[in-house]
Order: sequence, then structure tokens, then C-alpha cells
Amino acid sequence: MLNNKMKLVCGITTKNEEWIIGKTLSVLINFCDKIIILDDNSTDKTKDICCSFENVEWYVREKRKPHDRQEAAGLYHLFKLISSHEPDYILILDADEIPTPSFIEFFKNIDSTISAWKIRMINLYGDDKHYRVDSFITPSGISINWNPFNANSWRKTVLLKYDKTYSYKYNLEVQKGGTSSYHPAPKNLTGKIITTTDFYIIHYGKINPSYINGDKDRFYAEIESSDGRDTYEKCLARHIECRTSGTPVLKKCPREWFWT
Repeated sequence: MLNNKMKLVCGITTKNEEWIIGKTLSVLINFCDKIIILDDNSTDKTKDICCSFENVEWYVREKRKPHDRQEAAGLYHLFKLISSHEPDYILILDADEIPTPSFIEFFKNIDSTISAWKIRMINLYGDDKHYRVDSFITPSGISINWNPFNANSWRKTVLLKYDKTYSYKYNLEVQKGGTSSYHPAPKNLTGKIITTTDFYIIHYGKINPSYINGDKDRFYAEIESSDGRDTYEKCLARHIECRTSGTPVLKKCPREWFWT
């Protein structure tokens, strides 16, 4: 679509994302040849919204216990679904992550010598017009960095050049989050991997009502405790501390970060 010689397929994992998925897909259809949705048994209108878009394929994961997340296994399943289309490039996103419009120009002139790209994540905070930039240490000593432009800022390897002759692997024991610096991409990427500032990913997760009201804290604490990381109470306390500590410092997002 953007580059007649290069096929781009995007994969997204979802679970009850009716609050944001329509906004995300309305952007992705502008430049993705195909969008693969792997849903984790949503009970809201996520499926109806996704299937209303052209070039979207809908798949559902097998049912499991409520907090048996198996995130890496889900990503591996998604990656195989994407690979079946034999793309030139793969884009892996969460439902609440939207590339900035500068992705268009970036992909038109993509450097074919690069194997994968780490992208800076912009955390919207408070509303959809501001992002957070403060950094601090929580009372229990956890380092928190909200500034996407610091040297140690949060980045995700969401874009990679696909090689159909290579055997990509995930650590299937991972329940939640990335243990590899390449998350959510496979753990065994090879070749030249760089951080680019040609485009960013706008992350809407911190303005999700379930984040603001603490439901996400409880959900992740259940996953971590069932995975043996610590007691539910201690896991929950850490999540609450990380979410509520510090005094937010916000900056207004540049207009060019958004599509409309």
C-alpha cells in the first residue's frame, strides 16, 4: 500500500478493547496490507468492531484459566498467523498503540539493511493531548521513568524485516511482559537492530479507565502471583505504588503526532 514493493502485515493481540480498537484500526488501514487480530476471548464488542474493517482477519485464542495469560505463547501464535501471509515487514502492536503519521514517510524510504527497529513509546497521561515526562524513585526503591526521550526510556521492537527462511522463537514460559529487549518481537532476532526517531508509538494505555481505576493493577497482580513471583498482596502493592507515586509532569503533544 505505501510501498508497492514491500508488503506490511500488522498483528494485534486484543482482550475487551472496544474502548480503543476502532481508533487504532482506522489508522492502520491507511498503510497495512493486512491486519491480523488474535483475541483472548473478549466479552465486549471488540470482535464486531474489528470485523467491520476491511483487510482484518479475526482469530481467537483457546480458553484458559482467567489469569493464565501466556503472553509469549500468544505472541508466538500471532507471529505464525502473520508469517502465513509471507510479508516483507511485520508490525506488532497492542490495541492501544498507534504509530505517528511520520511512519508513512519512514516506510516509503525504509532502509532494507536494517533487521528490526526499537521505537520510543509516548505515554499519554490525563487526556489524549498530553504525555508524561517525570522520573523518580518510589518509596520502596523502584525506578520509574516516564520521559520517552531519556536514554533509558521505554522502547519496544514493534517492526522487523521478515525472513521466511529463519526460525523465529519466543520464550513460551513468559506469562506477562518482555524478558527480551526485543519484546514484543521474537527473542532471537539477528542482523542490525536500531532505535529510530523517524516515528513514535502513541500509547493510550495510561488513559484507559481500567488503568486509572486500578483494575489493571489487580489483573496483573493476579497473573504475577499465580506465576509465583510473589503474593497477590505484594504484587498489587507494587503496581499501585508505581501507578500513584510521583508528581506528574506533563507536556502537550505536538499536533503532528496524531492523524486527525
